[in-house]
Amino acid sequence: MEKSISNRFYFDYNATSPLAKKVTDFLHSGDFLFGNPASQHQSGKKSKKLINESIEYLHDLFSLSSNHFKLFFHSGASEGINTIFKGIALKNFKAKKSVSFFFSEVDHACVVQLKDDLETLGHKVFFFSVDKNGIFDREKLISSIVKESSEGRETFINYTYVNNETGVVWPLSWALDIKKRTNAFIHVDAVQVVGKIPNWNELDLTLDAYTFSGHKFGAIKGIGFTFLKKEVTFPALIVGGTQQDGLRAGTENAMGVYSLKLSLMEMKERFNSQNLYEAKIEIENSLVEFIGTRGEIVARENTNRNLNTIFLILYGQKAESLSIKFDLAGIELSTGSACSSGVIKENRILMAMGYSGVDSKSALRFSFSPFLKKEEVFDYLEKIKSVLK
Repeated sequence: MEKSISNRFYFDYNATSPLAKKVTDFLHSGDFLFGNPASQHQSGKKSKKLINESIEYLHDLFSLSSNHFKLFFHSGASEGINTIFKGIALKNFKAKKSVSFFFSEVDHACVVQLKDDLETLGHKVFFFSVDKNGIFDREKLISSIVKESSEGRETFINYTYVNNETGVVWPLSWALDIKKRTNAFIHVDAVQVVGKIPNWNELDLTLDAYTFSGHKFGAIKGIGFTFLKKEVTFPALIVGGTQQDGLRAGTENAMGVYSLKLSLMEMKERFNSQNLYEAKIEIENSLVEFIGTRGEIVARENTNRNLNTIFLILYGQKAESLSIKFDLAGIELSTGSACSSGVIKENRILMAMGYSGVDSKSALRFSFSPFLKKEEVFDYLEKIKSVLK
């Protein structure tokens, strides 16, 4: 059920998710992993054992063999993505080489905001655009990458598999085509993948890196992980020790790592993509009929969208005012705009997709549980419509 223990409806799973039941059961057991995994006593060995078991599970679950990929843990995708791109930039800066980075205008802020630091180190940063359905021009991107390569620069791409706001999916087959035709390094932002698309655990050995955040699928906050091709090397973002083969210093978060395994086990057992698709489509179709010409669903014409997200624009409405009304009605969702000190800002993602500043301030994002079922839809629609009326 989407209801939380406080009897509220929680529709903000793209922001963060409640803890998985397997995780809460583990925490209730009180069997906490307090030992430092680097220690040689029994408590330390127990922590290290569960970390190693979790690493093996992750490699198996995502079919990314440890023969081809190493894996390191971090605090979440923002740190993981900074580690990769800043590490690559620093390595090439030290070698007195200039390289080229390709980011999308609709990438997460932790990617977009790397621009200044990468350019300070002497590298080039290019942003590729998307249309109103969130689709980019693959041929144009490939042409730009080939041009940089022809000038002797290595090329590095961030590829957002599933967009956190719109739910637009860029199939991995597109990334594989880019890889085949350019041989660029491709990092896949896979943060919004787990439990939100069919076959979410089917990745590909050809691409170079994949980054995840545990709190998006029921693990403890402050833990994430990145798969990285074994031959790829760069300086660590966080230094101070030799943990994790030097990729990330600091005492390993055994509790967090184990929660990744538990939450992913639960997702694998419970997730039914067809159930989620049918429930979400029923809600979406009903909302489209209800709002008529007073609004629209972002990227609805795009056949590549995830299973849990509805990004709704209501023309002429203020998303912040509506979100307050939803909150008072016991519904928790996200606005499409960012607030800072009470100042309403345009939504960067919607602006990049060609929407006006006014419309970008009128968006509400519903992101549902991966375990949403059709029998829950009626109650949810009644509650949502009662606010929209």
